[in-house]
Amino acid sequence: MKDQTAVPFVDTNIIPDRNVGIGSLLWDLQNPQHPNRNEPPLLNSRFAFIDVGVSRARVSTALKTLLASDLKMDVDYIATERVEAVPYANVTLLGDRAEQIRGCLSGTFSSKGATCEVKDWHFVVDLEGKVSSVAYSYHLHGNEVWEAYFMGRTFMYSGEPVEFSDPKLNEMLAPDVKKLEARIDLERKREGDPSQPAPSWEGYRVQRNPLEAGLAEFGITLQKTDVPQRIKGRQNVLFLGNVLNHYPQAEQARELERIAANMEEGDIGIVQVDEVEASSIEVLHVKGQGAQKTRERVRRVASSESVWRSRAWAR
Repeated sequence: MKDQTAVPFVDTNIIPDRNVGIGSLLWDLQNPQHPNRNEPPLLNSRFAFIDVGVSRARVSTALKTLLASDLKMDVDYIATERVEAVPYANVTLLGDRAEQIRGCLSGTFSSKGATCEVKDWHFVVDLEGKVSSVAYSYHLHGNEVWEAYFMGRTFMYSGEPVEFSDPKLNEMLAPDVKKLEARIDLERKREGDPSQPAPSWEGYRVQRNPLEAGLAEFGITLQKTDVPQRIKGRQNVLFLGNVLNHYPQAEQARELERIAANMEEGDIGIVQVDEVEASSIEVLHVKGQGAQKTRERVRRVASSESVWRSRAWAR
């Protein structure tokens, strides 16, 4: 395990490498081994891990399995997501039509230099009953990567607004989106009035409440909030895996203050930022209370670095 503390950090969506990196970081905080530092452990043997902004259950369940089962850590694992971002359902289209769309997705996201073969995909339905995105997966360097094609809205990447729309893909998806949203509308009407006709889900596989149900299967509680609630009686680790990337750069410091508002002295914040060329993680140690509360940077790890670096940072 000691040798794994230098594992590069990759995109949050790439589950195996990302988890090894975070697991190694937490293990190092519990068992500091750096030859140039003589310091006590920053992380207690018992702690609560709060995973902020969880969009897919599998990302959190895989990380919890690594921490609790593989590394034998005594951890309470909590996930959080904004209420409006919790999906109503994931809907997978079946049959030949699904293969046609999979081929179109592969063509859309391939380039002259690299082929992107989409392995799996599904529609994501939001709490309003509308298709908010298409989630798709592909393999990169032996890892499974999940990304999203957003339907009709701008998204943030590296703190900058990004608009991407492919007319051919939109045309391919349009009739299926219309049919799916009509079925969801019928389903919701029937929930309020059982006399209403039930929609037919033949040709579809529907997973309702996928985030909360998927987390609960692994004993993970979901907090539906944008300001995580602290877990009492344990040292808390607040993990922001690319969360700040979804805010404009000028607002990121303020958002960090807001998201971490409930942290107390001794708690730890881990802030991950994945960029196009490199990734980095900063570990912040909370000191003081109330108006005197500060966060000291105790680790900084970049994807190109082979050793840990430390630098004090208080605000």
